[in-house]
Amino acid sequence: MTDHEQVLDFWHSVEFFNAYDLDKPLDDARKSRSVERLTETWLASGLWDKYLGHRRVLYWLPFDVTHVTRMIEDYVDSPSISEVAKVRDGEMAATGLTCYAQLTLGPTGEPNFESLSVSALPWALGRLASGDIGALCAVTFDESVRELKRVLADEQSQWADKRLGAEQLPQVLKHLEQWAGWALPQTDLAYMDIWPIAKPRNGAVSVQPDDVSTDSPEPMAPADELVILNSFYVHDLVQAKRLLSSERPARALRTYLSTLDPQKLDLDSESGQQAINRTLRPENGIGGRWPAASQHVQSLMQQFALNTMGAMDEGEILAVNGPPGTGKTTLLRDLIADLVVGRADALAQLAVAKDGLSDQVIDAVFSKKSYRIPLLSETLTGFEMLVASTNNGAVENLSLELPQLKGIDAARVQHLSYFQEVATHYAGCQGDKPWKTPEPVWGLVAAALGRKSNRRRLRDIFGNRAATPADKPGDTFIAKSKVDLASWDKVGAMTYWHFKSSTRHRQLGFKVAKERYLKARKIHDEQRQQLQVLCALYERLQQAFPAVQALWPAAPRLSPQHLASLIEGTQRLLERLEAKKNTLERKLGPAWWRWLAQWFRKPLYQQWVSAGDDLELARAFESELRDLPGLIQECGVYLWDGAPLDSQANQQHAFWQGAAFNEARSDLFVAAMTLHEAFFLEVASPDLVFALSAMLERPPLLPARRALWQWLFMLTPVVSSTFASIRAQFAGLEAEDLGWLIIDEAGQAPPQAAVGAIMRAKRVVVVGDPLQIEPVVTQSTRLLDTLGRHWLGDSRSRYAIDSHSVQTFADRGYGQGVRHPLDAEKFIGIPLVMHRRCDNPMFEISNRIAYAQRMRHAKDSGIVAHPLLGASAWWSVSGESTDGTKYIEAQGQRLLRELAKLYQAALRDGGALLPPVFVITPFREVKAGLVSLLGNAAAWRRVLGAEVPPPANLAGWVSSCIGTVHTFQGKEADIVFFVLGCDSTRMGAIDWACSTPNLLNVAVTRAKKHLYILGDQNLWGDRQYFEVARDLLSRAQVQHPASEAMAAAPS
Repeated sequence: MTDHEQVLDFWHSVEFFNAYDLDKPLDDARKSRSVERLTETWLASGLWDKYLGHRRVLYWLPFDVTHVTRMIEDYVDSPSISEVAKVRDGEMAATGLTCYAQLTLGPTGEPNFESLSVSALPWALGRLASGDIGALCAVTFDESVRELKRVLADEQSQWADKRLGAEQLPQVLKHLEQWAGWALPQTDLAYMDIWPIAKPRNGAVSVQPDDVSTDSPEPMAPADELVILNSFYVHDLVQAKRLLSSERPARALRTYLSTLDPQKLDLDSESGQQAINRTLRPENGIGGRWPAASQHVQSLMQQFALNTMGAMDEGEILAVNGPPGTGKTTLLRDLIADLVVGRADALAQLAVAKDGLSDQVIDAVFSKKSYRIPLLSETLTGFEMLVASTNNGAVENLSLELPQLKGIDAARVQHLSYFQEVATHYAGCQGDKPWKTPEPVWGLVAAALGRKSNRRRLRDIFGNRAATPADKPGDTFIAKSKVDLASWDKVGAMTYWHFKSSTRHRQLGFKVAKERYLKARKIHDEQRQQLQVLCALYERLQQAFPAVQALWPAAPRLSPQHLASLIEGTQRLLERLEAKKNTLERKLGPAWWRWLAQWFRKPLYQQWVSAGDDLELARAFESELRDLPGLIQECGVYLWDGAPLDSQANQQHAFWQGAAFNEARSDLFVAAMTLHEAFFLEVASPDLVFALSAMLERPPLLPARRALWQWLFMLTPVVSSTFASIRAQFAGLEAEDLGWLIIDEAGQAPPQAAVGAIMRAKRVVVVGDPLQIEPVVTQSTRLLDTLGRHWLGDSRSRYAIDSHSVQTFADRGYGQGVRHPLDAEKFIGIPLVMHRRCDNPMFEISNRIAYAQRMRHAKDSGIVAHPLLGASAWWSVSGESTDGTKYIEAQGQRLLRELAKLYQAALRDGGALLPPVFVITPFREVKAGLVSLLGNAAAWRRVLGAEVPPPANLAGWVSSCIGTVHTFQGKEADIVFFVLGCDSTRMGAIDWACSTPNLLNVAVTRAKKHLYILGDQNLWGDRQYFEVARDLLSRAQVQHPASEAMAAAPS
């Protein structure tokens, strides 16, 4: 039996072997500052003292990660691996520069070695090289770093001048190498990022309601916590071990790490289908609804998932399996709406707003100030919603889209408002650039946090850093007297304080907002009650229908579509049954003879009794059946048609949902948001708001953090963050301090990434797809095997991060689902099946290779040819690599010519840019070749001719539109080019790309309308999964003969 703590130890040891990406901070620094490369020659030149007075960030002992990758293989004792695994390792391996440590020097040049940030990778390599794998744990590492800092402090104490000089630097670096127990021959000693000397600020600004003083620009880790450059998860893994054995365990985390799978309810089985129908009953439905157009109804499995979420217990993890285009975002919007309504129900129980505060107050202590804040009543907590993912774009996009008016029902736009002008201010903030008019928004319902720049954007709702929207913002809030409020009002953007004071005349008080909410709740509940009446009637008819069918074998199915013929036929049945009964009555004679007949003419008498029973049954059925059409029309909802639940008709629309009921649910959500605004404005003291602003800059001391986060979630119901930022953002929060964790794109996330978020949540909803992009795991297969065998022995495979994701962990730990489409021994979670993104043949390719044709297509299944490129196709282009890589020049040239067609069409329409098509490849080397070719203006001139200018902003287009499959998860475009690369010398790489459907599945489903594969069909066309693409793309060509000629032409 594997202990939960051993699993965490294994993941912990893996984290030490991540490589800190030094290239990124250096590239960012070079955009606006000077960066020096420090070598022994540079130090000897005397340039070091030139930068005294500057703030400098030193990155010590830089080295190329690829050296590490090769050296690790010499240290591990795992058996040899397959060629496919070798290719995986090569494609996933980290590249570029990393370093041993980072230290910031202030203008005096005097180092504070306590602030040293180290990378655990060199230290971990030292332990691996010495065979001491058991030392790869946080306790040993922390002790070693504390000893390193002590040694460096002792070294500094011997300097005549406490400043770090050029002569002291080599000895400091020697201590670093000794600490690690591992070293490479160094040519570079360090990189130095040099900041310009800051100009002195004139005067101080007093703190007004529109001004909150700033401290440090970045939240700090807890005082006793070491900053580790190369892992965001190490400290949370340590905390998780402690919480698992505490009096207040993280129940969801225990489930996540479980050594045994629960008993599964197969949703495809008869009992599973019954469970789906039961869960969809009106009384089990969720109340809130995102106010999209009322005629838009969730699909059957979307609503089943939502109703199941509404019944979740604390400590539970619910897994939703969402293939591409099946409405994951739509699903999450309704969940968010329902949780807002849930808290509004609690607010509506308050006699007055202040009853929502507990009797307790707490001091929120920051470095320079303390604020007295009240604690929220426990009835108003537990509704916090944290959306997390490894994909920064995914979480930021969700928080960007939720507040937008786009997609909101036109009938509700004028009523849906929640701190609307504050939300407009937030949406238009662009960091250090002038404010920009955003897409129209309705409310401050969500905020993307995590990164420093994101936190600062939200903090800007509490003050102005620019006098007008057109001004470039400064580093700090400016005094209210210096702000041109009229210019901000003109664009509809207000800070929280300005909104509170200037919109007082139209703000609803808590009492009025509560009355409106209760009115909306009453309308909703009455409609739900009516649905329950309809449901009860329909179920009685369903229960009676088999007996009616026995009397009328040719009866149509009991369904809304057949009601007219069923009612008409039932009336004829009644006539027949009544005639039969009357005939038997006449044979039995008068009533007193009939009484005697039960003894003397028993068979005839029993026929007569049976005929009477049949008639009564049919009459009762017909009586209730006559009520059904009117009630269905009155309620206007979809009902089960009696066909299998996986039919297209049943999957397309959830049962017991319809336009009228959707309007009531949407109105309930609108009223809930209004009630939240009224409550916050009435009870939030200035001290509380100041504290919230300060927390977004630097967390307070521990006792106040939970309370402040609960208040922030009261103001902004949804907060999103990457897993990498969870520790910095929520340090100090303990087990189950947050209500709900929603993990998006969970198939991309390695299992250990979610531990910190899961342990802090009461309920966890995991949404993703194991058949799209798998987690990017940079450690080699042999290293992972070595660490896994050390910590877990034979259980290594159950917790292996190179073959699992957060999604697969949630799928196997959840108690219901369906069989895995590629492995019937495994289960996935609740499947979403209605696909709305891709046209054919992309939909059909994906559905066949990855989903065992479970998905249903919500779009017209016809194939439409592109006017310039023809129908979707496989353009077979062969060639040989001339530089030993996987890139094939002939494929790049063919792609360039096809892109030129699109560009020339754009020029004719008055444009100057390439259209936003995607160019995707499985391999890094192919991407590099395509970037080199397509980013080259001279190459474009050769194709376009001297008189046609190359596309404008080529660099920007190349950066956003060309990449490996892994970089395009969650994105979509009308046109996708999938460039395969490889010649016959790279069969191992082809084997890897074809080993699972994931790469092809993601590439295909990025294309909404047209897909063009460029690759040698002789090498790829007969391979697993790719043969399906070949056949379906060939069929598309047959349906469009002109396209077939275009595909074959060399263009």
